[in-house]
Amino acid sequence: MAGLHSRPDHRHWRGALFALLASLLFSTQDALIKWLSDNYTLLQLLLIRSALSVPLMFLAVRARYGWQGLTTTKPAAHILRAFFNLVAFLSYYFALSRMPLVDAVSIVAAYPIFLTLLSGLVLAEHPNGRQILAVITGFIGVIFIVQPSGSEVDWLGAGAALFGCLMFAALGVQTRRMSVSESTELMLLTGSALILVVSALAAPFLWIPPSANDFALMLLLGLIGLGGQYSLTNGFKYAPVYLVGALEYSTLGWAAFYGWVIFHDLPTTAVIAGALLVVGSGLVVLVSEHGKQN
Repeated sequence: MAGLHSRPDHRHWRGALFALLASLLFSTQDALIKWLSDNYTLLQLLLIRSALSVPLMFLAVRARYGWQGLTTTKPAAHILRAFFNLVAFLSYYFALSRMPLVDAVSIVAAYPIFLTLLSGLVLAEHPNGRQILAVITGFIGVIFIVQPSGSEVDWLGAGAALFGCLMFAALGVQTRRMSVSESTELMLLTGSALILVVSALAAPFLWIPPSANDFALMLLLGLIGLGGQYSLTNGFKYAPVYLVGALEYSTLGWAAFYGWVIFHDLPTTAVIAGALLVVGSGLVVLVSEHGKQN
């Protein structure tokens, strides 16, 4: 009996470790994007990243589901999800190129808040009173981070981060709608495929020949992104969604670390306060969602 009761706990621990690893890898990816974006266009970086991920995802779908796994009866839904995916990453990476790392990551960390709002509008998943209060608190946190009265605010970067946050929430809602009939692997493949097509079409106009060292970093960027996706997928496989979502906030710690060590950026008191409000409200949303499911 003891073994039967302990097995879920072991699975949850495994999922938690995968979630923490995903946060580390995605934070490292963000730092590399910010570092390379000083000299290269975002679409060029996305081209290298997707050129690595698409063939590997194609092989993963083929190996698991056969050729049938590459077909779908909902092509329009895949295109819409892929569009949200493309715009979300372009907006987020643009924000990273203009803002301190921890500032951009803190704003995008408000993703569960936007997801709650969109779920109510699109999926008729109406938030309870606690979640509504958390949403309001989260928006106050975002205002702290953006500091609308400050003179050094990069409004273009902050706006891109907020828009990217909204697009990530739209991506989450669309993924939830499609997950009933579509495999995770196929959704990841079609999302990366659109990024590959768009960035490849833009490459002749935006390509900047990279140095050997920078090209190696671009390849590393693609591998780290794949590792992050693999780790996050396994995190959701072995642990509850609310636990994985809570552990994803560890990206703020890594963002602060990379921002300090690589870019010599220290978060201001307002950013720290705003990040705490965003994290706290996000945790309330996640825990409340877990309670509703129970």
